[in-house]
Amino acid sequence: MQVVNFVMALRPILVVLVGILAFKQSAKRVAPVALVWTLALGFTFFNVSGASFKETVNVFDALVWKGLKEGLKIVWMVFGAFVILNLLRETGAIEDVKATIARISDDRRVQAVIIGMMLPIFLEGAAGAGAPAAIAAPFLAALGFEPVTAIAMALLGDATPCSWGGAGLTTINGGAALVDAGVSTVALNSAMVGRFHMFGVLIIPFLLVFMAFGRKGFKGVVPYLAFAGITTCGVMFALSNFVGAEVTSMGTGLISMLLSVVYVKTVKVQTPEEFRNHFSAQARKYSPFQALSPYAYILVLLPLVRYGFPAVVKNGFAVMCTFGYIVWVDVVIMLCGILGAATLKVGAKQYAAVCKKTILHVTPVLVTMSSLLIVSYIMQSSHTGMMNLIASDTAAVVGRLYPAAAVAIGAGGSFITGTGLGSNIMFADMHMQAAQALGMNPITVFAGQNAGASLGNLICPNNTVEACATVGEIGRENQVMKRTLPAFAVLAILYMALAMLYTCVLFPNFGA
Repeated sequence: MQVVNFVMALRPILVVLVGILAFKQSAKRVAPVALVWTLALGFTFFNVSGASFKETVNVFDALVWKGLKEGLKIVWMVFGAFVILNLLRETGAIEDVKATIARISDDRRVQAVIIGMMLPIFLEGAAGAGAPAAIAAPFLAALGFEPVTAIAMALLGDATPCSWGGAGLTTINGGAALVDAGVSTVALNSAMVGRFHMFGVLIIPFLLVFMAFGRKGFKGVVPYLAFAGITTCGVMFALSNFVGAEVTSMGTGLISMLLSVVYVKTVKVQTPEEFRNHFSAQARKYSPFQALSPYAYILVLLPLVRYGFPAVVKNGFAVMCTFGYIVWVDVVIMLCGILGAATLKVGAKQYAAVCKKTILHVTPVLVTMSSLLIVSYIMQSSHTGMMNLIASDTAAVVGRLYPAAAVAIGAGGSFITGTGLGSNIMFADMHMQAAQALGMNPITVFAGQNAGASLGNLICPNNTVEACATVGEIGRENQVMKRTLPAFAVLAILYMALAMLYTCVLFPNFGA
């Protein structure tokens, strides 16, 4: 019966995966089906609390409204990011953006690493909340990358820094159970998860190039990819182990971008003609600053607001989170779009037309995102206990392989919830208790959970839909997931091996 329960609890996830990947349906069609199926399970098979029909209706009614509200917040950010892309397209600033980036390096593979990995790492620390992929995906599309490829690259680039998303919140709040129990500290949690992700960023430049260009893409660029991987790895290790969770992601992204710029300006990258980013030779319409102004404002204002507002306003961070953490990100991105429009000398009438066009594209996203969010809330709820059942049954079966299982559980948690923080909060206490019962180090086990939760964002349907929407490619989620799943598998296997190595061999007494 327990096996039946486990399989039934997995059904909503399977409906989404099979619908998108096997039947090649768009998320906007699959998500409502998954929602209906999950609701049916909640009313029948998984009423673990023994609630009456009326009580169940009340519980699910609250979750439905929560899903609609949170979905609207996400769509707001998608709208802001897509407005910026459409603004660049409508004004012709796209060509000037390409020309400006090409002055740093006209090698599309170098551009893929800087914009596809380093920029998301910076943005994750500066804001989080889905902003990295929402900004990087349209930026890559603006540089001429095929939209599906651009989306997959942006998601891959954001696979590691989620452990320090929003100035370290994922590790700080997500590991609170260990800190409160006195078995760890924030610094220890950050240090250990950094020892996972340092190997992730070491290979992601190679995965990005392979994803975008195939095996032929490595011609002449391997030295740069090695440099980008090694320097990002070193910076991430140093900041996570010796500085702190609050600055690890933003600092790693910023320093890595600067080091890459220095490298390509001092070391000639061998660029075959097929990998050059060609741009129009016509006279510039805008200056480099004007063309890149929406993104420049984002790079400045996101960290300025995130770090500055709490510093000058009493209980500033709590104020920022009054309407939900993502809302302040939405507001900043919208403001940057308006400032960018002013800098590009776009009139109110033209800006309104761009906004109207964008609304028509993103409206269907609300149904999709809300449906997926409601599914995740129902699976997480104590009323159904579905997510806890999946995690606990997995943990009970694996025994001494538990550290590797923690990585998988973490990834599964963020696949469902759409956030690494949500996954960490859900399972941190369970991992701590299981590790202590097995005589293992809870710090390394939780680090595996934390690292896996970050990776799960790479294949999370919510994030995939969100990134597709920012590029105007709703309905192509199956193509994106086919690109991201192999990269996820490579990283997940690596992290599982590291979890076993760290817990059982290298760091069994870490933090003691």
